[in-house]
Amino acid sequence: MGLPRVFLEHLRSEGYHPRSNKHSNALAIAIADDLVANCPLMQSRASAGRLVFDLNFNLMHQTSTWNVDLVLGAPPPGTVAPTDRRIHMMRPSTVQVAIEIKSVMTEHRKAVKNRKRDLEAHHEHTHNYSRRAIAGGVMVVNAAPSFKSPLRREATRHNDPSALVDHCVNEMRNVAVRSGQSGHGLDASTALVLSMDNVDFESTTFVEAAPAPTVGDPLHYDSFIQRVCDSYGSRFTYPVGAVPGGWS
Repeated sequence: MGLPRVFLEHLRSEGYHPRSNKHSNALAIAIADDLVANCPLMQSRASAGRLVFDLNFNLMHQTSTWNVDLVLGAPPPGTVAPTDRRIHMMRPSTVQVAIEIKSVMTEHRKAVKNRKRDLEAHHEHTHNYSRRAIAGGVMVVNAAPSFKSPLRREATRHNDPSALVDHCVNEMRNVAVRSGQSGHGLDASTALVLSMDNVDFESTTFVEAAPAPTVGDPLHYDSFIQRVCDSYGSRFTYPVGAVPGGWS
């Protein structure tokens, strides 16, 4: 399948701003498209108008709300099949998949602690909402020797960026992972490593060699898509013609 090239092209065109959600939206749409393209069950439901996705969704449980970067789930009753893309973008009536996207572009050791904390809170909130819901986590890590933030006058130099990437990827491995619908943790996770100085946008590229996760690594993007797909098939199967909903 390969890494999400649409996300890479977005960064090459738009760059990265820490106060914007454009980059996370671009990656979220790429993930939704890859799930539909590579998961037959999700593809069939999306093409029939029985699976939709949304961005920056406020997932509510009792008095608590968590804004999730990407959700997929059952649409409101009466939703028709999409005609302009493979899956409708609309607010789902029931969330089945909730994916949080976090980035570590600079100040890696400080930032990754906060990102790991956010991902732990994300899966806890998602599973409080529904034990059957699939909680996914994505961490984007920058491997460039320097990075120019639009919030700073000077670029930040990264001493030994390979070691910083290795540290961040290992921190992602340390986020709790659960088995099935029991336990505590993410249901699927991935780390995407790229090299971006945020000056020459067009030079931005994915890093596919170690310390980035390689093919066969549970943190590789392919594994992430497959794990979400497998979990969806095992948790949200219902008879043909049945109206989805009411999952807990």
